[in-house]
Amino acid sequence: MESDESVSDSTRPVDSGVTRLAYHNGSWINADDVCLSSRDPAVTQAVTAVERVRAYNGRLFELDRHLDRWQRTTKALDLTGLPSRPSLSRLIDEAIARNGAWLARQKEFGVLWFATPGTADSPTLVIDLYPIDSALIERRTRSGSLLVVTSVQQPPSACWSRNIKVRCRLHYYLADREARQTDSDAIGILVDSDGTVTESSIANLLIVEAGGVVCPPSDQILSGVSLQVVRELASEIGITWREQRISRERLAAAEEVLLTGTSCGIWFANSIDRSPLRAAGPVYQRLRSAFEGRVG
Repeated sequence: MESDESVSDSTRPVDSGVTRLAYHNGSWINADDVCLSSRDPAVTQAVTAVERVRAYNGRLFELDRHLDRWQRTTKALDLTGLPSRPSLSRLIDEAIARNGAWLARQKEFGVLWFATPGTADSPTLVIDLYPIDSALIERRTRSGSLLVVTSVQQPPSACWSRNIKVRCRLHYYLADREARQTDSDAIGILVDSDGTVTESSIANLLIVEAGGVVCPPSDQILSGVSLQVVRELASEIGITWREQRISRERLAAAEEVLLTGTSCGIWFANSIDRSPLRAAGPVYQRLRSAFEGRVG
């Protein structure tokens, strides 16, 4: 099973001569052989609950929080018949244990799992590992990313909660496609119905004003696990945190613009809509140092 290019932090697995095993509805099979029926609602209607967690120094980062969100998402989609939380945790551990030879050839890795309604009155569950592009992560954390505010609007929460993690991601795809017309490495930022900015396909968005962090309100965005951790770190090191809507003008005028997500934990924007390049700012550097202390 190939990595999703839209994730933008994962290389496509290459043939290393070692089979990567994935869990698929009770069986352990070659990950490249995982497939879904064309009749599965995941294919016909994008009904898919998903989680991705990366490892630092061989240990999964904040797995309990990912499992919390998983339970919230599967409940919202009414996906029943899935393994219990303890059973799922054991299956994730087993996926890692069964792939020792593959992992020995990886510098960094993460775990992806997803569930769909299936086609036989029982859900489909897949658990797979994926490689992380360490060079890309290092480049982002050191040099930052170019952001482009797009015309693509976040689906209203009246359709589905923004606080569940699903694979209905057409809006993210379109935002990144629009952004990459400006620069091939750009990350697209979505807007809300009032024109304020929300998030990107791979990260939550923060700004720095007067040395403090401003985050879009929690009901406007996906509550990212890395975002939660960075908020805790900000409190620990004395950086103020506010939740407010962020206009495009406010984004452009911010002292710093930060990003949080599974791939890097925290990194920064080096340009907004092709503005002059920015270096890493002091708030980012403090939060990055605190984050590295947490994962180290």
